[in-house]
Amino acid sequence: MGGSERYKIVWQECGKNSRAAERFYVPEFEGYLPFFLWGEDLNLLESKQQVELREEQLLKGILYGMYELDHHPLPIVQKKDKETYLQLIDILGDGFRYENSEKMILDVACNVREKNGNAASRVILEVGKSLVPKSSQIKSDLIFDLWEVICEQKLNNTLLEEILLLIRQIELNQIHPNAKESVCYYGLCSLVLLKMEKEISSYLSEYIYPNIEARFLKNRIKALLENPSGFNPIDLKLT
Repeated sequence: MGGSERYKIVWQECGKNSRAAERFYVPEFEGYLPFFLWGEDLNLLESKQQVELREEQLLKGILYGMYELDHHPLPIVQKKDKETYLQLIDILGDGFRYENSEKMILDVACNVREKNGNAASRVILEVGKSLVPKSSQIKSDLIFDLWEVICEQKLNNTLLEEILLLIRQIELNQIHPNAKESVCYYGLCSLVLLKMEKEISSYLSEYIYPNIEARFLKNRIKALLENPSGFNPIDLKLT
């Protein structure tokens, strides 16, 4: 369960050679840069006081804002601007001394989760899996965020289907053993909640029997299979 601080994406206009464009390493950029604001900075913004924008807010803003652009295109942002955002991700990642993009995305998502909740970190990870498509760790963390989001909202079949798709893309030997068991468990829960009875048998053989060792998970799975209509996502949550 993540934090609950309010947050907002603010799109800051930048002109060529403007102070903001030079401050954030893109002096030739003309367009809008996304900043992720929360806490006192968001309070200052909403009370129309001056906010000092920082690199951390820009990195989070880009990783969140790129999802917004793909799902809710903004007329103020041009397709070519995405090239600048990708360039900035690399510049900022180097500035914060991340060893690679995967580590950066996981750390940023973790920080956002702790402060702002799973719905926010889920968005960061959705962008992250497109930036580092071979990362099983990003997909694994995304599954946990998705389950939290499903528990917070009404049952969402689209998100359950996304969990199943992500599991098929994960190299299970590349994630922590505990995460591997949990991911496989949530996949079975998704199948049950989606009422995909025909797929359950093969899923058990491929994912459950070879990977689930924890006794408490085996007990949960047994109860779920014996009474598949008796549970909701919150009942099935592991933490």
